Amino acid sequence: MGYLYREIVEYKQKRFAKFILGIITFLCVLNFAVVLTDLKKYLNNFHYALYLIVLLLIFLQLKIWKKCNRRYRYQIIDDELIIERFDGNRRKVELSIDIKSIMKVEKVIDKICDDIEYKEYCISTKKHNLYRVIYKLDNKVYSFCFEPSTNFINKINNIMKKKPLAS
Repeated sequence: MGYLYREIVEYKQKRFAKFILGIITFLCVLNFAVVLTDLKKYLNNFHYALYLIVLLLIFLQLKIWKKCNRRYRYQIIDDELIIERFDGNRRKVELSIDIKSIMKVEKVIDKICDDIEYKEYCISTKKHNLYRVIYKLDNKVYSFCFEPSTNFINKINNIMKKKPLAS
């Protein structure tokens, strides 16, 4: 019988992000209304600057929307660590490694400054709960950063202690 543990990490400030999205949408609609009511004056003055502002607001709106809809699911199934990314309803397996191939799990305190290739599977911009896993795959060393709970890290460490490391 295998071991199963999972948790989902998502953006925590969704209410604030939705408020910002509302303000950006309101500003875009207001700008469009100004263009329609006074088209001649608008075309003569600051139309390029306003187009640029609207484009920047729409770009910002899309980035916030994407961040709000992204979730990561970290799971341990039968001594295998699986990281999945959800973008809305779409699911993609980002990483699937055997826990026996993990060399080290460490909490990230400062910036990562080594030559090991790494990826990030986290959402928050605050790095207070960020962990780095270094693992070996096909005689190459890789790493990734993610933000699990301490319970999840304890489960990984317990499985690593029970199983001998593969050489």
